[in-house]
Amino acid sequence: MNPDIYKIELIGSGSLSVMAKPVSGEWIEDEFSGIARWGINRIVSLLEDHEAFEVGLNNEKQLAEKYGMEFILYPIPDRGLPSTIQEYLCFTKRLYHEAAGGLNTVVHCRAGIGRTGIIAAGVLLHCGFSPIEAFEHISKIRGVSVPDTQEQIDWVAKSYEALPNT
Repeated sequence: MNPDIYKIELIGSGSLSVMAKPVSGEWIEDEFSGIARWGINRIVSLLEDHEAFEVGLNNEKQLAEKYGMEFILYPIPDRGLPSTIQEYLCFTKRLYHEAAGGLNTVVHCRAGIGRTGIIAAGVLLHCGFSPIEAFEHISKIRGVSVPDTQEQIDWVAKSYEALPNT
């Protein structure tokens, strides 16, 4: 099984990719094996605990580690926003620097559009993209308009204004 992974940007010697939630059920082992074969070193899940349980991914950390990938949980409510702009900027800057250092990271929420879109856009802000450029770039590669809500678009714009030297 080949997972649908969308490589958004090469950053230094690593990369940033996005996807919808990994397939679960009887194909879950094949899905995680496929993600690892893509060269992914880290999975970032934006699912809340109750969502992970609902979609059969409550053991995602163990599966990621079984296939040699680091797992980070950064839960954001569905169609929602991170807790604070500063926390969001610190997290996306961390992802940017670690990709530049060679990690190949894939980010997912449920559909891989809203929450995933704002995290990917946040990383691209650190690459020098404007919010509009970031969303256009992700949307083109993903093949669907990102993110889900106007509030998410506004969040990234406010975050961009909070960056030093913008």
